[in-house]
Amino acid sequence: MSNLESPFGGMIAHHPGPCPLQGHGAAFHQATVEQGLPATEYFRLSGIRNCAQQAGGLCSFWMGERLALYQSNNRPLLDDAFLAASTEANHELFGGFLGSLHISDPLRAHKRRVVEQALGSQRFFDGLKPHISHLARAYLRPLQHLPLCMEQLALQWVSHVDSHLPGVLDCRVKTLAQYLEDNRFKAVVSGFFEQASKVISHDAAPVPGQHEALMPFVKDLLLSNFESIAAAPSCNLILGHFVLWGLPFSRQTIEALSLDQALEIGTIIIATYDTTALSLLWSMAYIETSPQIKREIILAASNDSDQAPHVIDLAVLEALRLGGSNPTALWRRTIKACEIEHAGQRLVIPADTLIWLDRWQANRDPQVFPRPEVFDPGNILVLQKNGDQPHAFCTSLLARNRYDINSFSMLNTRRNPRKCPGRLFSTQMQGLLLRELYGQYAVSSTDIDLSLRRYCAMPKPARPGVMTLRPKEGGRADDQHP
Repeated sequence: MSNLESPFGGMIAHHPGPCPLQGHGAAFHQATVEQGLPATEYFRLSGIRNCAQQAGGLCSFWMGERLALYQSNNRPLLDDAFLAASTEANHELFGGFLGSLHISDPLRAHKRRVVEQALGSQRFFDGLKPHISHLARAYLRPLQHLPLCMEQLALQWVSHVDSHLPGVLDCRVKTLAQYLEDNRFKAVVSGFFEQASKVISHDAAPVPGQHEALMPFVKDLLLSNFESIAAAPSCNLILGHFVLWGLPFSRQTIEALSLDQALEIGTIIIATYDTTALSLLWSMAYIETSPQIKREIILAASNDSDQAPHVIDLAVLEALRLGGSNPTALWRRTIKACEIEHAGQRLVIPADTLIWLDRWQANRDPQVFPRPEVFDPGNILVLQKNGDQPHAFCTSLLARNRYDINSFSMLNTRRNPRKCPGRLFSTQMQGLLLRELYGQYAVSSTDIDLSLRRYCAMPKPARPGVMTLRPKEGGRADDQHP
């Protein structure tokens, strides 16, 4: 079949691409890898996005010799069982991480529970709130009046708090913030998800040997923090994985970890702070460039308002919608033929088809959001459904059966069984950090550019900005640094 022909006989719109033999393969590589454009930009410039939007949010195209479907909305298309594991394309980088396992693998459910018992529990998070607020407040104290790169602030701040929280990571001797400054480890620790994301958003090949660089970091972190981890509550993410493996948490066991085990632990550790930090950066950047919303947030944070839903929580979700911490477009592969429904018709998608979601565009669907390109917490309020309780509305949006915003899944599959198990922890932690930031400090910022950074697979602002903090009179910014 010529790539210029529609593989579905007109049942799905088709975009032939610039090359009659390779479709979009070479052009996509040139745009994303050589020119550094985000994947969503290629889909816009190539005309694929418009083709899909004119046809109900879906169109087919050829990525080289591989058939692909492109989606520009957040409608679930198929069951997860028809897809390869979400990190299949770079399994060697993630080891035994739960995202590397097919949805039917019984081990996956056990591994997910290890994460959810802490990061997915509202009761557990409620118990952490005083710790988070204290740690967040104390960390900022030495930084007042200093020019702070907002990207570094978000990364160091979140990693520091996560390191000290009881029952999360408990890396209190040598914190993750210290590893991000350590010349031996900072490149792999800060760039881990960037490299992984190039595979699932640029359709690029994994870097040979990249995964092996994580092993020394993991062993150093576990051995340096051995006493604090060993004394941690049983819900600690690291201890939970040793129990899952049937291994004692000992220095000898740490030294003997397999590469797959080290990669699994390393992925969990880095994911805990890295994705939250990037989302927090977008929250701060959007708030700082939205004067009216910033005033509302300052007032709410200063008064410790009990309004529900809280404007700060709405702002976190709105920043997740517009920025978030997943690449702008991602793909997964069908492992067997499956049926989908589109425009009132049922059709069969063959095995080995790439299913692409343009997450950046789907989260800006004008049929869903009244001001799709504008940072406005009102865009989140329109998602409130009958039966949603105001005090729990923001949490209900994170439920597996909600597809309004894709910032926690690679694709929207039916029942969303792979929705990030740490999403509740991530969003609520951001809310607490922002309450401390805007409640305790007069914040000023400069040099923020919200356009997407080139040559970056993760969605980052072109210029993250510089922030300065000045204590408010009567604030509590004199707490001691832990």
